[in-house]
Amino acid sequence: MKKLSTLLIISIFLINACGPTLESSNDNWKDNQAAMVQLKSEFSVFAPLIDQKLEEAKKVWNAAQSISDEEKKLDKMVEANNILSSGAIGNLRNMKREISKLKSEKEGLMKLNANSYQLEEKATNATRTVKEAIANAEKVLYMNADEFTINDAPGKLNRAFNGLNDAYKELEIVIDLINDANNKVEQEKKDKEQEIQAEKDKEEKAKADIKCGYCGAMNKAGSTKCSSCGAPLDKK
Repeated sequence: MKKLSTLLIISIFLINACGPTLESSNDNWKDNQAAMVQLKSEFSVFAPLIDQKLEEAKKVWNAAQSISDEEKKLDKMVEANNILSSGAIGNLRNMKREISKLKSEKEGLMKLNANSYQLEEKATNATRTVKEAIANAEKVLYMNADEFTINDAPGKLNRAFNGLNDAYKELEIVIDLINDANNKVEQEKKDKEQEIQAEKDKEEKAKADIKCGYCGAMNKAGSTKCSSCGAPLDKK
């Protein structure tokens, strides 16, 4: 029982040790502030949305500073950081990375050999889905100022990001199917080669001279008795 309690205490300690702290939350806040500046510079059309979320996050962050209870304060600080790292803003921050990852995965698919019509069709459909998802995401990322409205922007970002994720999942499924099929074909090829080799070995053994186990004399293949001593020959 004592051992179980000790393990439980250690587990709780490790969980807490891996979670956010006041210090790490402060560091994240600084990083998020810098990220917002960079984001506005790179995607200036989204500046109103970024400013809106930044103002929302600052209110939560400032409220956290007046809380004396460290646990509650930490929760509030994490909430402020999440505003700038998740949701529509998080999707905006990560969109380019997801596009790059999807393009890389698509190139990987194109290098694979789909060994059936069904797999070729799935690969074609997945590639089409990827192209459409990337095109839509880039259209949202680089929209013109006259296309932007602060109310519609979060929905557009979320749909575009989800489209990239869905395309990636479809691509992964097709890649796994093709790899499984190719591995099966390769295994069948190896099995066939082993079967052919075993047959060849059998034929070679049948043609080989037979050594008498009694006198050591060599006898022609097919012999049943030793030509030297007359002893029966082992056919194995």
